[in-house]
Amino acid sequence: MRKKLQVYISSTFADLVEERYAAVEAVLKAGHIPAGIELFFKETPMSIIKRWIDESDIYILILGGFYGLTLPDDESKSYTHWEYDYAGEVGKPRFAFAITDEALRQKPYDFVVGEHYLKLQEFKQSVFEEVPTFYVEDVRHIHMVIHDKLTEYARRDDLSGWFSGKGLPDVQKLLEENANLLRENAKLNAELDRKNDP
Repeated sequence: MRKKLQVYISSTFADLVEERYAAVEAVLKAGHIPAGIELFFKETPMSIIKRWIDESDIYILILGGFYGLTLPDDESKSYTHWEYDYAGEVGKPRFAFAITDEALRQKPYDFVVGEHYLKLQEFKQSVFEEVPTFYVEDVRHIHMVIHDKLTEYARRDDLSGWFSGKGLPDVQKLLEENANLLRENAKLNAELDRKNDP
């Protein structure tokens, strides 16, 4: 039976809509399940984000030209940076895409002078040192890498994924069979006790 991996996709949002869409599309085409905070309200509670990362099998980061909104209680870290760190803390396999400077220059904003530019550069450097990172010039690269990486990850036994209920044994039938075996076991134990009693 084929398992479907849940893949958490993280990035800043407004500047990387096309890239996020390409990642979601690639995950779906590969037969897996995309997840990410864009499915929620603008301000998603951290507990929900944690749960979605916890329930996901793989974490994908897309790095663009912005560092992103900082956390309300910790302005030293953006939501995207926090998600990346949290996925690492809980042991999720991670890989990243970094949009090339050339591709960023095609965007309708000036990414070099943006707020938190130095924080973004430090974050990018830590990502480059910690996880496999793929440079992206156009969204076709995202499709190709996700297809290859998910094929590789799907073979891993340590990633539980999701399975369709089709083809699984009837749970009610299994419970009834288990109850019958327990009754039979109790009956045999009682007979053994009677034989062993002097």
